[in-house]
Amino acid sequence: MNFAPLEKLPKNQADITLDCLEKTYDEWADNYDHDLKSIGYPGPLNAVKIVEKLLNNKDAKVLDMAAGTGIVGEEFQAIGYKNIDASDMSVTSLEIAKQKGVYKHVFRCCMGEERIEAEDNTYDAITVVGCWSIPIKVDVFREMNRVLKKGGYLVSCFRPDVWSERDIYGYRGALNDSNQWVKISEELRQYHGQLATQDAHYSSYWHFVVYQKC
Repeated sequence: MNFAPLEKLPKNQADITLDCLEKTYDEWADNYDHDLKSIGYPGPLNAVKIVEKLLNNKDAKVLDMAAGTGIVGEEFQAIGYKNIDASDMSVTSLEIAKQKGVYKHVFRCCMGEERIEAEDNTYDAITVVGCWSIPIKVDVFREMNRVLKKGGYLVSCFRPDVWSERDIYGYRGALNDSNQWVKISEELRQYHGQLATQDAHYSSYWHFVVYQKC
């Protein structure tokens, strides 16, 4: 896997800004799919399988946030889902996602900083595969809740060092302490294959969680 784009980021994850990350993924976009798939990248399929168990209706309306180049969208399409929208902050990545033809609507959105381009109570589910490795404003969970239908699901995954009792970025507290959400499930699943790196941030197994809008 080519880590060249990531190696330019600050070593302290908390120091990585969204602007810096956006530029990194713009640079990485052309090689992103190849690099991830070359080491094994079951995270997207694992998330989609969870959605399928929750929403067997293949006409369900889903928003794939932090969609990047559209790998999650490809997994949805492969099992028959056709009503999937996508957002990401990297315009270059979104252009690649558009070319795959797996999403109905694609729009730019910087999570935690911008309003989601959707009306209230629009989606049956939201997926976020990856993305949470740096501090993002927890207001994003209120915005996700806004666009979900009542009873809709947030399906996401978090690195072990982020989804821990220390709750370094406040994500667990924002979800667990809110009266807008109820936790449905949490399990440790493989996110990507083994990496030739000593960086503890790159754990192969992440916490896949499901929260439901109250």
